[in-house]
Amino acid sequence: MLRVRVDSGKRWSFSMLYIKDILNDFECEYIEDYKKIWIKAKLKSKEDLLPLASALKASGIRSLSTVSPTDFVEDGIMEMNYFFEDLKKKRNLWLKIDLPREEESCKIESLTPLFPSANWHEREAFSMFGVRFLNHPDLRDIIKSEDFRDKFPFRKDFDWEAHEKDTVVNVQQIVDAFKKEQEENEVDLDTDSSETILNWGPTHPASGPIRLRVHCDGEEILSVDPDIGYVWRALEHLVTQKDFVGSIVAVERLCFMDNINSMVGYCMAVEEIAGVEITPFASWMRVLLGETARVSSHFMGLGMFFNNMGLHTLAMWNMDTREFFLDFLESYSGARIATAAIEPGGVRYGLDMSMFEELQKALDKFDANIGEVEAVFVNNPTMKLRADDVGVLSESEVHEFGLSGIVARASGVKTDIRIDEPYAAYGELDLEYITQEKGSAKDRFIMLFRDLKQSVAIIKKAKAHIEKAVEAGEMNPTKDHMVKVPKKLPKGEAISRVEWARGEVLMHLVTEEKAKSPYRLKMRAPSFNHTMMLDYLLKGQTLSDIPLIFGSLYICQGDLDR
Repeated sequence: MLRVRVDSGKRWSFSMLYIKDILNDFECEYIEDYKKIWIKAKLKSKEDLLPLASALKASGIRSLSTVSPTDFVEDGIMEMNYFFEDLKKKRNLWLKIDLPREEESCKIESLTPLFPSANWHEREAFSMFGVRFLNHPDLRDIIKSEDFRDKFPFRKDFDWEAHEKDTVVNVQQIVDAFKKEQEENEVDLDTDSSETILNWGPTHPASGPIRLRVHCDGEEILSVDPDIGYVWRALEHLVTQKDFVGSIVAVERLCFMDNINSMVGYCMAVEEIAGVEITPFASWMRVLLGETARVSSHFMGLGMFFNNMGLHTLAMWNMDTREFFLDFLESYSGARIATAAIEPGGVRYGLDMSMFEELQKALDKFDANIGEVEAVFVNNPTMKLRADDVGVLSESEVHEFGLSGIVARASGVKTDIRIDEPYAAYGELDLEYITQEKGSAKDRFIMLFRDLKQSVAIIKKAKAHIEKAVEAGEMNPTKDHMVKVPKKLPKGEAISRVEWARGEVLMHLVTEEKAKSPYRLKMRAPSFNHTMMLDYLLKGQTLSDIPLIFGSLYICQGDLDR
């Protein structure tokens, strides 16, 4: 176990200086310290991207978290933002490069051959902004539907109103594209063989449908091509149509199973640009509410893992305990799921201390049941036999594909934003990295269970801290929940990271002068990278392995269809 005091200041400084030494070999507009584990720099020439990326990878920076274009129409610029992360040494680089925004000139080299995690993120930037990535191995549209073909909806001059007037035509395009795909399957496949393409996937409209195009030969899987975006909501566009508080409604719908932590991440970025610091009470409430949401999500994840094996008891068992934690969220916010409980400046509501009675009931229920859950399900011989050697991800693959959360920790990678880059009141907690070693589906299930227990322990500490501070008169729970944030923000940008239930969420927020709403918000969520692994993990396996591996990756279709 590794304690939160992970390194000395001198070692941090040395690691960051090493990145600066690499950058100094290239012509940059600026190189500056951004945060403790972040350097921010801007390259003058896009031609330097590939050699710089090669040098970064050679130095041990092996993960590209995401790619975030920002369209500055008046300047004629498409500004590219690359977020490189070193999961081992905790040294990260925010890199910028300007491209011409004209479609024929908006081109740059793909980083996918060097950083496999760039694959889908570059496809998304191409689909939404029209950025073309040269030498990308598979530059196809992703997320958006067929009616947006050759249209780039996140460009600032895209006419949403005109597009939406053609609803009937748009729907027909989607239908025709699917029929054409099925016809091509019939032509391309040898009908005398046992090869076929199956459309696999859950289709619940609330959780978000996903279609896996499974190319198989009998029971053996030859390839898997995930098709996402069936309920694409263009959340990153919607937030630009609302003010900074109203945007919360879109941000929390990144995934309903842990909506609190996504709101925390967004609010941190707003507060940074506004130059606002929240109160200690609000910081501890963000921890307490965030961990309650994580518990709610983890209970769902544990249950769904067994559901995918055809064993439904755990899901029902977990739902019973989960309801008690939702009771507390409801007592605080008035809602069980879409709570809108966090907003820029702190937490939305003051706290009636009697609400902790609901929380205590949940904690008591958890303590009474968790031993039986461990005995019956974590030590379940069927689960161990079925999941032990399936879907194995190595430590190296976690780095290469930018994986995070319990998926990364199940492979022995010590990564947790609450420890690596503490926010809210996490820096005051003595947290430990919890890991498994093998990286199998079984390890990911066990990680969920262990992470769940850690979250409950954090809730208990946060609850006790708030109670003690209120009793001592150090916190006023009805007045200290919020500080004022200006309705208009200055021109600026910020990134924030939080440890979401499913892994790292990175928010990249851009504002214009006297802004009443975000100019650009990029929401990088972990299920995007984890779903990208399905072809990698399932190739050569059998059809019966699909639901097990899919479930073990702890995917939320909501953050795929954001």
